[in-house]
Amino acid sequence: MRKSASIAGSVLATALLLGACGNNDTNTEKDTTTSTEDTTTESGAVTDESTNKDTSSGTSDSSTTNDSTASDSDQDYMKEKMDKLTYDEFELEVDYGKNKEYEIEIEQDNGKVESTVEDELSNSNLHGREAFDEIYPRLEKLDITETTSKEQAIQQALEAFDLKDDYVKFDIEITMPDGQKIQFEDKK
Repeated sequence: MRKSASIAGSVLATALLLGACGNNDTNTEKDTTTSTEDTTTESGAVTDESTNKDTSSGTSDSSTTNDSTASDSDQDYMKEKMDKLTYDEFELEVDYGKNKEYEIEIEQDNGKVESTVEDELSNSNLHGREAFDEIYPRLEKLDITETTSKEQAIQQALEAFDLKDDYVKFDIEITMPDGQKIQFEDKK
């Protein structure tokens, strides 16, 4: 009886030893091939080390990510539409105080179109094609040139983007295809 118990104990110990060795090999292999450790950078953003992509939550600037991964057909579409406008770049910032700001930007630079909408009035942030589709039809309504008065430019922009005129600060910056810049600022 003692011999049977001794053999059973040896078999059990061997099985546990082999099982532990098997798991150790698998874990070592897994650790070296699929390590995706998260680390925190100085800015507080969490970075996935295996892909080096920002995985932080909140309001991160994802315009670069979204615009750089925009499909070629999206870029072609946006470039074709931008060529119909009289602007190469259009930036609008309207500050209503108390952290309420409406900011849009659309630009064509080196054949690439980038666009963003940061709307704190309705808590929406759009980038890439989605932002472009929000901005473009409104830009088509504008007719701001170097001869447009400040009051006319402000009124056109407020109407085109459905914004109220009770702003604290208004800033519009336009770059024409020939490189000429037009800027209007107003503070109340």
